[in-house]
Amino acid sequence: MKTIKRHTSLTLCLLLFMVVLLSACSSDSSGSEATSDVAADGRKSGEDGFIANRDLTGRIFLEGDGAQLPDDQVGNPIALKIKEKTGMTINWQSSGAADGLQELTVALATGDLPDVIEAYLDHGGRPEMNVLLKGAREGLFTDLSPYLKNTKVLKNYLDPEFLPRDTKENVMFRPEFGGKVYFIHMNIPAKNTTDEDRLHYRAGLWIRADIAKALNVDPSKIKTQDDLYNLALKIKAGNFKDNNGKPITVIGPRKWGGQVTSTLFKNFDFGNGTQFDVENGQVKHVAETDYALKSIEFVQKLLKDGLLDKEAFNMDGVRAEEAYNNGSYAISSYMNIAPDSLTMFEKTKYLPMDQMENYKGETDIYEKEKSGSQVVAIPSTTKNPEQIIQYMDYLASKEGKALWNYGIEGEDYKINDKGQYIYTDKVLDVMKNNPGEERNTIPYFWGSLLGKTDVNNNKDFGELIRSANSQPERYKLYFELMNYGNPKYKYWDGYTAASYLAEVPDIEASLKPVLDSYKDVLVQAFFAKDMTEATQMLNDYRQQLKDAGVEQYEKYLQDKYNADPSSVVFYIDAFF
Repeated sequence: MKTIKRHTSLTLCLLLFMVVLLSACSSDSSGSEATSDVAADGRKSGEDGFIANRDLTGRIFLEGDGAQLPDDQVGNPIALKIKEKTGMTINWQSSGAADGLQELTVALATGDLPDVIEAYLDHGGRPEMNVLLKGAREGLFTDLSPYLKNTKVLKNYLDPEFLPRDTKENVMFRPEFGGKVYFIHMNIPAKNTTDEDRLHYRAGLWIRADIAKALNVDPSKIKTQDDLYNLALKIKAGNFKDNNGKPITVIGPRKWGGQVTSTLFKNFDFGNGTQFDVENGQVKHVAETDYALKSIEFVQKLLKDGLLDKEAFNMDGVRAEEAYNNGSYAISSYMNIAPDSLTMFEKTKYLPMDQMENYKGETDIYEKEKSGSQVVAIPSTTKNPEQIIQYMDYLASKEGKALWNYGIEGEDYKINDKGQYIYTDKVLDVMKNNPGEERNTIPYFWGSLLGKTDVNNNKDFGELIRSANSQPERYKLYFELMNYGNPKYKYWDGYTAASYLAEVPDIEASLKPVLDSYKDVLVQAFFAKDMTEATQMLNDYRQQLKDAGVEQYEKYLQDKYNADPSSVVFYIDAFF
């Protein structure tokens, strides 16, 4: 108890320090206003793209992503070109902190807000949503609905067919706000998106390609937990080495560091990462089913036989990524082929092994049909918010996207006779030989913060990934991995079980911490001395769930599900 109090005191002291620090520098992030409504060339507001002469200040809460911003945010050639057109530019503030959620919480508590903010939010069940909703209910944000209708691109948000269900009902157009819109969900695919316009990241288990070849194993044929276990035994018996000639461990953590990922026991993943699903017509938590014990038993067997790294659930991200770069693990319990991870696959080639059966026996890969991944809000203290919306609208246009994706035509890219955007040798030289400087040449991240929505790179620029047509040999590997094993996809849209928790605040306060602790209970059970002890741990957790109100929440979900089965999605990803 003393330890808990000491940690609580330290946390409060830290938050207080951050509050004081942020308050002290609040003058640096105060809202801006236009210096004039006439451009240097005489254009007035609304004429040929001019909005106002205004330098905005923004702040991002995206866990260290400030490193991707250009050194000179307002003086780089792309920003100057955009300012020449619109009269506006923006300077984003970022502390580079590892915990964007904590930063967001403190900033809203202190009222230390600039012209516009951006936070991480891939779905309405994220913890950031609760913090943002509290701010909206307290009047911290501007209602943006009057301004969206006067745009060319952002007016798509008013089209019911444009938004995914979760974004529409749980993020932007929440019934409680009576038509007011306080948040703009970014990174929404365009309406004309087809399957050929999609990137598939193949998130799940991956295996070293050379080991699969040596054992004559087709990773796409690994379907069951027994298949995985027997493969792990063969790998261990093969005495394979890493890139430095050292013995490998068979199964390692997720690529970004230790965490429980349900792909490791996919056959038993009741709820497909959401913790909840329907069994015999009744909504249940996974801990209330036999699947929980089966998952624990399988992982215990891996640990006992020396097939799984004992640090798989707590290893830091730096060590994990270094290990995969060196080929120190034969199998990753979770990674993907996001474009920014291609360098690792060039060093050590892994193949996706993500077509295992889920607990229903399905081998199709589930993906969200449409989703967003960040959210923009404009504080109520910001003057002329309509100017920011117009600025966003330009950045989201094809002309604006071309600037922050590809640069200035003729200098940074050319368009070939197929309509494909091809980088010039000047830009390619930076990408290949000095990638850390790319952000100063093509400020992609800077522009994407307010401009990346209504996205269809394939139809706009002729490629799924920036520079794929400029560097075809490099991206040949990417598309080989993306399409490996001829996967079949199923798309879902709607609320996951977690997204509804904020709708029942009387239950949320007690239940959410218990739900969040499930992965910790699993880890403790994985390392229990035997299944008897593990079973007792699970029984104790079941009682905690019951005491916290899980039965009331299950009834809430059951009523939603009975009224409309499509309204509750029991699939999200590999994470609890």
